[in-house]
Formats: sequence, structure tokens, C-alpha cells
Amino acid sequence: MKTLLQEKLEAGEDEDEESLKILQKLVSAQPDNLEWKCGEGEAVIKRLQKALEIAEQENKEKEARDVKLIIAQVQFLQKNIEDALRSYDGLFNEDPNDFRPYFCKGMIYSLIDKNDEAKDQFAKYRELGIVRLCKKF
Repeated sequence: MKTLLQEKLEAGEDEDEESLKILQKLVSAQPDNLEWKCGEGEAVIKRLQKALEIAEQENKEKEARDVKLIIAQVQFLQKNIEDALRSYDGLFNEDPNDFRPYFCKGMIYSLIDKNDEAKDQFAKYRELGIVRLCKKF
């Protein structure tokens, strides 16, 4: 799973929900694994930050946003929960109509047993998802 996640990060794929599922499986399978806290984790963040800089320089807003979502997911995997939550808050501020950060933040709250906060995030996620779906029709 770690290899699959790394390939997705390096390829710049924007399958956020799939990446989140992979991250969750890694955390569940190896909750005490310190590997992501060592040099490799820093290398991943640096590659992502470089990808973010390139996307921003080329005015590719969607790609930049996708990279920011992945950075927050990696922060969570590295057990930097507060950093991940702050990253999602920043994404809310940039685009409050994007449902993805609400879903991800809801998942984090679920995993750390903050169920009331998780319910709030999932409610906003569902609300925005319905609005988005209605706009397609």
C-alpha cells in the first residue's frame, strides 16, 4: 500500500478519496510505524511542496488545490493531526464550496473519536455534495 501511495503522490494523480483510503489502511495496518516520521516522510512533503509551487506558478488552481489536499493527508499519516486539521481549515477558507476537505476532516475526527465534530463535518460534506450534484442537472 505504501508503494501505491508513493506512486500516486509522485505521479501527481488527484484521486483524493482513493489516496485517503490508502492512508487510512496504512495507519490502521501499522499504527506504530515510524517510517513516515523519518527522512522519507520529509522527502514526500518536499516533493509535494515543489509540485504545489509549480502548479501555482503555472496558475493551475485545481492542481494546486489537489496537492494541498494530499499534503494534508500525508500530514495526517505522519500523525501531525493538528497540522492536517489546519491545512483543511485553510482549504475551507480558499473554497468553502469544496466538499472534499469536510470529508477528510470528518474522517480524522472519526478516527480520533471526536464523533460530534465528525458528524458536523460529514453533514457539511453531504450538504455540499448534494448542491454539487444538483448543479450538474
